[in-house]
Parts: sequence; C-alpha cells; structure tokens
Amino acid sequence: MTARVYPPAPRHLRAACAHPSGHLVSNGSRTTLQAYLDDGLVYRNDGDGFRLPPATAQAQGVGPYIITGAGRRSILNDVQLAAVDSVGEDGGLRETSWPTAAALARLGLVEYRDAVGTPRATDGDDGVTGPKHRPFLTAAGVDAARAA
Repeated sequence: MTARVYPPAPRHLRAACAHPSGHLVSNGSRTTLQAYLDDGLVYRNDGDGFRLPPATAQAQGVGPYIITGAGRRSILNDVQLAAVDSVGEDGGLRETSWPTAAALARLGLVEYRDAVGTPRATDGDDGVTGPKHRPFLTAAGVDAARAA
C-alpha cells in the first residue's frame, strides 16, 4: 500500500513558496488546483482584489493563484517546521542546522543577516570559522509560522 502524499504535487507549492510574490507559477491539474483552493493552501482574487471563495476561484478569478501561510507550512518537513516555530523574540531562528536554514532560505522563508541586521546572501561560512550570519524569518516565514 502506498502512502498518499499531502499536499498533492507539492513541487507546485514549493515553486510558489520560492517565488518573490508567492505566485503559483505552474498550476498542475484542475483537480490538484481545486484541492489547493479547498484546503486553503492557495487563493485567487476577483477583479476588485478581494479573495474569492474556493468554489468559484477557478471560474471567476483573475490574476495568479497565491500561496498562503498554510500552503507554505504544508511543504515543510518536521525539522523545518520546528525551526520556523522556534523563532526568538528578535525573529532569528534558534539553534537551526545549516542544511535546514539553507533549505528554508531557498524557499524564501528565512534570510541571513549580519550582526547589524543587514541581509546577506548566505550564512558567510568560509569552511574554517563557521557561520557569520544568522537566519531570520522573512515576511513569508512569519506568515508560515502564524499559520500553525
């Protein structure tokens, strides 16, 4: 017996999570898209910019489908969820391994910052001295954490 993967076709949600505006760039099948809408993983707006109900979003919506915080959470594994949920008061992740932080950074959920708070592209580890920059939640990461 095979285990059912949830959410269906998570690669679409991963791409949306990594997209700067959270747009679903590849929808997959209409059935998969409706499952995303019904489960609150994505939404779509009407012509006035208001969120449509899942039942009418495919037929009446305009513009892209946008991933929600719940959609972002649905693609994370247990270790990544624990990291997102372990944020300190300053917004930095607590004791997160570098592979987990790097995966979350690729998804756009965290960014690295130096000691004065300037965003950096990587953790600054040169292989000798260790990481110089800490991972902090981005706005998308905060959205995913709040969806818990």
